[in-house]
Amino acid sequence: MHFHQILLFIIHKITGQRSENAPYYLLKGKKSGQTIQDVTYFQLHAFFSILPQLSKEDYDTAINDLFKEEFIQLNESLVYITNKGVKALPQDKKLRLNGWQYRGKEQIFWKRIDLVVQTLSQFQANEKKFVPNQKDIANQHFVKDFLIQHNFRHSNLKNDIKQEIFHLLENSTLDDIHRTLFVYRFSGYNKTGLTWEQLARYYQMTDLDIKITFLECLHCMLDNISMETSPRLFDLAKDIHIDSPLTESAFRTNSLFEKGYSIEQIARIRKLKINTIEDHVIEIVSNNKNFSISPFISSEQVEGILHLSNELHTKKLTLIKDRLPEVSYFQVRLALTKGEQIHE
Repeated sequence: MHFHQILLFIIHKITGQRSENAPYYLLKGKKSGQTIQDVTYFQLHAFFSILPQLSKEDYDTAINDLFKEEFIQLNESLVYITNKGVKALPQDKKLRLNGWQYRGKEQIFWKRIDLVVQTLSQFQANEKKFVPNQKDIANQHFVKDFLIQHNFRHSNLKNDIKQEIFHLLENSTLDDIHRTLFVYRFSGYNKTGLTWEQLARYYQMTDLDIKITFLECLHCMLDNISMETSPRLFDLAKDIHIDSPLTESAFRTNSLFEKGYSIEQIARIRKLKINTIEDHVIEIVSNNKNFSISPFISSEQVEGILHLSNELHTKKLTLIKDRLPEVSYFQVRLALTKGEQIHE
């Protein structure tokens, strides 16, 4: 999917219920209560934090392009997709992105494998002094330990990794462009990987679209790496998957819930506002289907909120709250989040 297609896909999901900047915060991976809950509300896990370096200038330019093409409309700070925009939605329903699971850490995996390939290529050519393509010191230390652990001087590590890469690139979810980008980005002995600009020019795509396509490839490969089929790449993918999708603060709050503390008690213990702890609850519920919400809302209230949401075809809190004054905004958010989990 290209950047404009991703924006249209997200706007189609949130049409008339969120501002034009909501997709920007989602793509950047903003860890606010609103953005985190929107991931679950609108089933947008695939796109969360896929572009943490996205500039506001590039984003605004893309939104203006969609507006000029009459794919979207802006009204009272809300963004809507038009009929023309719906028709322009990508027909390929395969989502190759898994932003919720990786959140930018797929780039660490790429830096590791890129440096491993470069190092093995240099040593094969008996050129042991070279300028590493990847400058990050932590990455260099990781790769050095990996190479020593796998006895790279005396083992067949180069061919083993090559075969594992080929195996992953044969995955049917990938297109030829994914495979080409992955291979052409590598550097080795007397060879420099192609730049984003060179690849974009060759494929007549924007730099951003090329980077997203490369990201799709990394996510697909990481999704299919296992100890059984790709043991060496499995080692290079260490700590790349997000074990706990919770932010650090929400994780600490969750630990206190597990000990039986209430929202009010946790707010006092952590010296935080109750609203902040409520944001944490939304984040926890978004990530843990087994987390009980019964201490905060009754099943009857959940059913009432979800029924009204379906009746009004909206997830806008104010519209629902105005019709159900007896419930709090927190309870509305909670019911909507839990409701989306039920329908996943």
